[in-house]
Amino acid sequence: MLDVKINRKLLPIKSHYFLFNAGTAPLMPYIPTYAKQLGIPSSGVGIMYAIFPFVGLIAKPSFGALADKFKKGKLIFILSIIFTAIFFGCIAFIPAHTTDAFMDLECNSGETRLKTCNVTDGCALDKIEMEFQGKEIMECKLVCYDPNYSFLEQICNDGNISESCFSNQTHIEMTTYSNISDSTFEQTCLYFPVKHIYFNGTDIENPQCNGASGIKCSVDCNSSTVMDYIQNAIIEQIAEPYYKTIQFQLLFFLMAGAWAAQAVVVCLSDAICFNLLGDKPHNYGAQRLWGAVGWGLMAIIAGYLIDLASAGQLQKDYTPSFYLVVIILAINAVSVIKIKVDYHQEPYQIKKILILFKNVRVVLFLFSCITFGICIGIVWQFQLWFLEDLASAQGCDSLQWIKLLQGLAMGVQCFLGEAPFLFLSGRILKKFGHVHTMTMILLVMGIRLLAYSYLVNPWYTLPIDLLNGLTLGVYWSTMASYANLIAPPEATSTLQGIFGALFEGIGTSIGSLFGGFIYESYGGAIMFRSFGIYALVYGAIYSLSHFAMDFNKRKSSDTKHSMDDKEHENSVKDFSNGGRVLSNYGSLVTGNTHSN
Repeated sequence: MLDVKINRKLLPIKSHYFLFNAGTAPLMPYIPTYAKQLGIPSSGVGIMYAIFPFVGLIAKPSFGALADKFKKGKLIFILSIIFTAIFFGCIAFIPAHTTDAFMDLECNSGETRLKTCNVTDGCALDKIEMEFQGKEIMECKLVCYDPNYSFLEQICNDGNISESCFSNQTHIEMTTYSNISDSTFEQTCLYFPVKHIYFNGTDIENPQCNGASGIKCSVDCNSSTVMDYIQNAIIEQIAEPYYKTIQFQLLFFLMAGAWAAQAVVVCLSDAICFNLLGDKPHNYGAQRLWGAVGWGLMAIIAGYLIDLASAGQLQKDYTPSFYLVVIILAINAVSVIKIKVDYHQEPYQIKKILILFKNVRVVLFLFSCITFGICIGIVWQFQLWFLEDLASAQGCDSLQWIKLLQGLAMGVQCFLGEAPFLFLSGRILKKFGHVHTMTMILLVMGIRLLAYSYLVNPWYTLPIDLLNGLTLGVYWSTMASYANLIAPPEATSTLQGIFGALFEGIGTSIGSLFGGFIYESYGGAIMFRSFGIYALVYGAIYSLSHFAMDFNKRKSSDTKHSMDDKEHENSVKDFSNGGRVLSNYGSLVTGNTHSN
């Protein structure tokens, strides 16, 4: 029989990675669409997501330093999980924006129709028809304001229903029924011919007017797609700037708090994980992969529950997401109480950390983290957008499968890319060392971005997405283990925070900012190609820089072999806080020898 040994000491950290990522997955991907329902335009969402990484930039090293200085890492860790749940949970109580959606009701001798303009999406009608597959009739409840009674008088007289009308009505309430197959899209306007009107208890078939007449009405239709196009126009017409609304301010504050709390959880969880692993840091990836599994599974489950809860509604109902976030993160906070952390008793000294950054090799590695953050940032922000653009170029028929493709792309990246290589990352680091591994990550990322830039058929993204394993999957272990190995024993949380902050706070922010500018000005292909070339160039510079330093070191050792070896050993011991990483230092900063 297969003898399987379970390391009970590591079970709490495995469950944490799974539960924490599973707890944030039901809401994080849907915040932009939830913001839209609150009346916040895309520009407002973009500003928020440009600022949030800087919140993490401050939170990670700050709370990491507090955890190390006061030996309260576990307490801060648990509180951060709790505050993540609180901030996310409070988002559910943000009041909805009170806006109306309007359409024009036009009546003439030919037909009566509903009209909305300023629709720039050329596939709008195709999207609406897709939504109505299996049903043909769109029902809209109208509330029209007619201060002069002119429209009311005409529709009552021409429709021969004067006995159902009241001459003093300024507000007209009616229900219209339109056959979607008769709808048309001309220039920027959508037209929905009205076949049937229900008004004051009377049915009007094929309503017509002897003279042209029209009125603007508040509309509530049983089509979320139609309502999206109408509400987009309304949001831009709101007199009050969106950033002054209570919806934007509350969402910004709560998301900033959740983002900061998440950032602290991530950096402290890695420090605690290495503390538990002890002399087996190469097993970090095997623990971290449970986070990818938790995220992938719960993102799928949450999407299904949201669609189920939203059936028959005009807007998405994110209530299941909020329940899942709070419940799963509460379980997570309880589960990590069992973790036992051994704190080093050495006094916390900031100068021991600062001296690390005088080493050229460490600085080069930090810039590698920023470079990778820039590249992965544009993948996170723009890949799905780029796939939609490629699909649109193939015609509106692509609307039938683009969401499936996007879901498959995320699944391939998570389950076939990131998770397997997180498991293998420890072996890769042991064999090649941190420098060679980071070089591989940068070069493969460059190849991945270049491959995206030459895509014509969006389905070919799936084999490219497998490279997420050799890039992001291996990167997590490379960055975290490097920070752990060079850190003084009493400052592991601080170093995890600094490396994570540079990767996310600076790297992904720069990628999102400049990537957005290039995408808007030159298109997605040029954006991916530009950053692909940048990753290849920096990867080559990073590798050649270490090659040059190693060459000079060997040349110098030929002339002063014995004395230089002794001096180098002493310098490494000082640099690494008493020789803590001496046995790993060759692999760590040169890649010439392998860590144990």
